[in-house]
Formats: sequence, C-alpha cells, structure tokens
Amino acid sequence: MKTSEAFRHRNKSGLMENKEKANKERFVMKYMISMIATFLMGVLFLLPEHTYATAVQTFESYEESERVEWLQNQLVEQDFLKEEHISSILDEATVEAVKAYQEEHGLSVDGIVGKQTLGALEVLQEGSEGSLVEALQKKLQELNYYSSSIDGQFGPLTTQAVIAFQQANHLLVDGIAGPETHAHLYYNQTKVANVVESPATSKGQKEQIAQAEQNEDTTSSEDEQVEVTTEAEVNHQEQETANVEEETTTVEEEVTTSVNESAGQTMTMEATAYTAYCEGCSGVTRTGIDLRANPNQKVVAVDPNVIPLGSRVYVEGYGEAIAGDTGGAIKGHKIDLYVQTKDEAFQFGRQNVQVTVLN
Repeated sequence: MKTSEAFRHRNKSGLMENKEKANKERFVMKYMISMIATFLMGVLFLLPEHTYATAVQTFESYEESERVEWLQNQLVEQDFLKEEHISSILDEATVEAVKAYQEEHGLSVDGIVGKQTLGALEVLQEGSEGSLVEALQKKLQELNYYSSSIDGQFGPLTTQAVIAFQQANHLLVDGIAGPETHAHLYYNQTKVANVVESPATSKGQKEQIAQAEQNEDTTSSEDEQVEVTTEAEVNHQEQETANVEEETTTVEEEVTTSVNESAGQTMTMEATAYTAYCEGCSGVTRTGIDLRANPNQKVVAVDPNVIPLGSRVYVEGYGEAIAGDTGGAIKGHKIDLYVQTKDEAFQFGRQNVQVTVLN
C-alpha cells in the first residue's frame, strides 16, 4: 500500500516537473521571438537614409513621407532650410528651400523635386546604384555618351561617360555626377561632336558644288558678283566655325593632357587631415561631393596646379582616393586627407607621405 502511494507521488511530481519544463521552454521561445523581432526592427530603422532618394518619382505637393524627411535633412545640412521645418511634409518652406538650392547650383528653379534635383543632392559616383543611376545612364545614352546596358550600377563605363560629358561641356572633370554636372545634363547639354560624315552625304555635297560651278558660267556678271560675295560670306562663316571648333578641341585636349601628364607620378607631400564638420565648413567639396551624406568617401584636398582636380590618387597609409577638394593652405606639395572625426584628424597630425597619381 505504501509502495503504491509512493509510486503515485513520484508520478505526480514527474508530471509537475514536465509541466514546469514545458512552460519554461515556451517562455524561452517567446523571448527569443521577441528579441529577433526587435533586432529586425532595429535593422530596418538603421537602413541608410539615402535609400529614400533612390526613387526617381517626382515628389508631390504636401506629400508626407520618409523621403521628404530625407530631403529636408539634406537641405538643413546645406543651410537651405531651418531645422525646425523638418516635418516629413513637402510644405511651402521646403519648396522655397528647394528653389534656393536649385538657384545656387544652376538647376532649373521650379521647386520641383525630380531626377535632376535628386541626382544633384545624392551626388552619384562610382559605386552608386539604383533608379537615379539608371536615369543618369538613360540621359547619357540619349546624348550619345553611354552605349552600355541601363542597369542602375555606376561602374567604370558610367564613369567614363560622365567624364566625356564633363569634358565636352567644359566642366570640372572628375567622373562624379554632382550638382554642376546635373545642371548641364538636363540643360545646355552638348552632344558628342565627332560624328562621321556618311559617303552619301559627301557625294551629294560634291554634286551641288559641281552644279553651282556650272551655273556660274551661264549667269550674268551681276549675278556672278552676287554669287562671289555670297561665297565669300559662306567661306568666312565656315572659317569662323572651324576656329571655334579648333578652340573647343584645344580646351578639351588641355584638360585631358593636364590629367594625363600627372598620371603615374609619385611625389613626397606634406599631409594633414580634415573633417566635414570643421568650423565654417559646409561638408560639400569643391567638386560637389557631400561628405556628410557620404562619410565613407575617400577624398583629398590638393593644389590643382600640382594634382588636377578629379584625379585618382593613392596616398601612403590612406589608400586610393579622389582629388576632389581644395584648401586655402593647400599649396604646392601639400595634401589634406578627409577623415570622419576630429579625433582622427588630430591623431593623424602632420606627416610626409608618398602620393601616386593613378589617372
């Protein structure tokens, strides 16, 4: 009898232990699910803000969205909008700030936030991707500068197309599609000039010239005088056109030559470091790179007379970078390296480094 009661007691104790164990397992499972959900929400929250600008759709009046908040933050960082106006709503204050930004950078001043303004704000460069890059590639393709696939990836071919466009429009040649490039990309653009004349066209022009010569033999002296005068005017105009084309070619050759002459050179330079948050700094470089929006960008400030702006350089201890900025104290063989924090700048101090111009 006692043995039976003891058995029942042990059995009951075992059931209670199993129940407690099951409850603990359920609690642990719920806790783990809660932690995973919290982690995923954190990842979504920490996604880069610039992803809001990848959509090319034009912003709507009084639109309320995260991408409007991104826009307002960009305008605040560049001192076109006061911080108290950040509301995630495309209101009148934001539109006026957009107009001020557009006017400052030579864009179409209409207050409309479309692909031109978005592209200028985002500053597209090698490594960028998304709809804005796709729009850039399409525009360059329309203007005969880009012939590869429209894939939304800013790679070497897109960089070459941007450089060719900048050279043809006498812009700063750096391969970066910033405010200045976008301003000319949609307005005052120049198509590729070296279009080969077809044989059919040349033959037709020769026939016209031959016919004109025959007509000269049968016309009166008065008509001959008029034709001679007209021909002289045409020749004068053709000569002026040839002179303009020669000057344009010379300027483009000078820009290309200045970069090519420096390519491959290695020199010892005195290096210092700076940040995008120094006193009086806007965070935007001489070539339009927004270092606050692109903190991981490798940029150096140079003397353009020593290293042309837009050159790619390799700096000892710093790595590969773009010569995209200038500075009042950066003259001769001096170079200023962009770093993210003041502590890094102070730690770097002043030192001599080897600098190689890659292209």
